[in-house]
Amino acid sequence: MSVVIIGAGHAGVAAATALRKLDKDINITLISEEKNLPYHRPPLSKKTVYSEKPSCDLLLSEDYYIKNNIKLTRNSPIEDIDPENNCINLASKELIHYEQLIIATGVERCKLKMNGGELAKTLYSMEDAYSLSKSISTAKRITVIGGGFIGCEIASGSRKLGKEVTLLEAGPSILGRSVAPIFAQKVAKYHKSQGINILTNCKALSIDNNEVKTNLKIISTDLTIAGIGVTPNVRLATQANLDVDNGVVVNKYLQTNNENIFAIGDISNFPFNSETGRLRLESIQNANDQAKTVAKNVIAIRLNKQLLKYSPIPWFWSDQGDLKLQMVGIGNLNAKHHVLENQKKGTLTVLHFVNDQLVALDTMNHGLNHICGRKLLSSNQRISIENINKFEGNLKSLVNHLH
Repeated sequence: MSVVIIGAGHAGVAAATALRKLDKDINITLISEEKNLPYHRPPLSKKTVYSEKPSCDLLLSEDYYIKNNIKLTRNSPIEDIDPENNCINLASKELIHYEQLIIATGVERCKLKMNGGELAKTLYSMEDAYSLSKSISTAKRITVIGGGFIGCEIASGSRKLGKEVTLLEAGPSILGRSVAPIFAQKVAKYHKSQGINILTNCKALSIDNNEVKTNLKIISTDLTIAGIGVTPNVRLATQANLDVDNGVVVNKYLQTNNENIFAIGDISNFPFNSETGRLRLESIQNANDQAKTVAKNVIAIRLNKQLLKYSPIPWFWSDQGDLKLQMVGIGNLNAKHHVLENQKKGTLTVLHFVNDQLVALDTMNHGLNHICGRKLLSSNQRISIENINKFEGNLKSLVNHLH
């Protein structure tokens, strides 16, 4: 069997390694458009851009691919996928045939649609990180557009270097689409205490070299950084007539509408549950877990066995200054929140309940509660506010009781 994986980010590399562990004989080709060896992306916004000598952490050594007979094809842009003939056309005119195809093309950066938008720096690739590191080191005043996780990480890291930082968020709160409102308020309070100027309900209108014009004021700046998010890279999927809707639409086995093609990682729009519906997640956990699932399903197809359903417990993390933020589960607008806080220790846990059932947790500087939250959500038991109160908010005791 020959398996081709398009995309050498976390999902693609994890799929290749999982396949090789399951089967020593299948042919595995991993195609990357980047010239670099596959590398870790989370550190780019967490540490790389603030280092005097920025470096990149490789996912695996070059020797690993050679020793495990994984053909890594770098700097290889793809023209299109030909599903009828089960082949991939590279821009170099080379044809690569497959029996099973895994698309892990991930996401691409969003562009600022405004006058001067091209002047804003972005952070997506290793090259971006090296360039941005130089720009940050020479700037005194930095303006960050976007108050999501990446924007907050960049603002926090820049502030630690002594820069004057202004963070612009178009909505009413930073992290507004990611965590509970009270949790976002605590994070904002911390950043303000560190000297970051946060402007909410503030929309950037135009940029030039020394200022950002917004709906509230004109901000003088030496460097503007856009942290406004990413969008699924669906070009190849669209050309291949795969179903596309906020990513590539897959079934519970991570198959597309073409049974020989899977889609995993940031690009995969999969069925989650009846309450939430479909999800597309941008996280390392999702990339790794989907990679393991798809590897088992590729082998199952080869052996004519039952495919495995993808049933995740999503979790995420963000490092912002002295804050270690960890989130597990998926909340929603109808959730009620229960707060566990220890101000002396600087810890905070916010539990999300829908119909009096625990569906998510946000934790600040509380790794134990995060781990407990993952165990509670994976227990397949209904966890209510009454359960939490019965153990006086001690999640470890509740976990021990259930197990």
